[in-house]
Amino acid sequence: MSYCDPYHKLGLCRNPFLAPDNLQIPSQRWIDFGFSEAPPIQKGLFWQVIGEKGAGKTSHLLHWRQQTGGIYYYCQPGWKGWLLPPVAKIVYWDEANRIPLPLLLISLWRSRFINATIVVATHNNLAKIVSWFGFEIKTISLSTLCVENLLQWAKKLIESERLSPSIPIPLELTTDDAKKIIAQSQGSWRKAANYLHIWAAQIAKNY
Repeated sequence: MSYCDPYHKLGLCRNPFLAPDNLQIPSQRWIDFGFSEAPPIQKGLFWQVIGEKGAGKTSHLLHWRQQTGGIYYYCQPGWKGWLLPPVAKIVYWDEANRIPLPLLLISLWRSRFINATIVVATHNNLAKIVSWFGFEIKTISLSTLCVENLLQWAKKLIESERLSPSIPIPLELTTDDAKKIIAQSQGSWRKAANYLHIWAAQIAKNY
């Protein structure tokens, strides 16, 4: 008996919820939650994206950087985070809440001299500190994981892996399944994607 890929039986190239190699989401898998347009460059702005782990903060930073260019900096935990955050016309600082205060103050001060735009992903609100330097501050709170958004996202990812427009796909997330995944995921899109991966794999296995 010849082997047939279980996902091909479903009309799919592969599991639609396979974890990507990096956190930069391709356009065909991106869902607009109202924050897709990048900030303007060198406008004396400080955009902070606040959310829990897995809420999509890094994905938004990388999505905007695709549009604007600029430097992306990830602040490592512990002593590895003792590096001066880069300064440029537009920069993206990820895990900015880890940046040691002296280094944060120096980079904010240097950035103000060139009227830079700074975009950060953070777990903590940094507005009070940043306000000392006269930046225009915008805060985006990411809390977008809900049944409606999950259903829309799942449908888009399934469509992105379709083998052929003429082949029907018997894989559709129900509202009840979406509610269960939401309850398990605790606001994390990353966890939701893992649960969806398991859900799709089980269906493919038993189809």
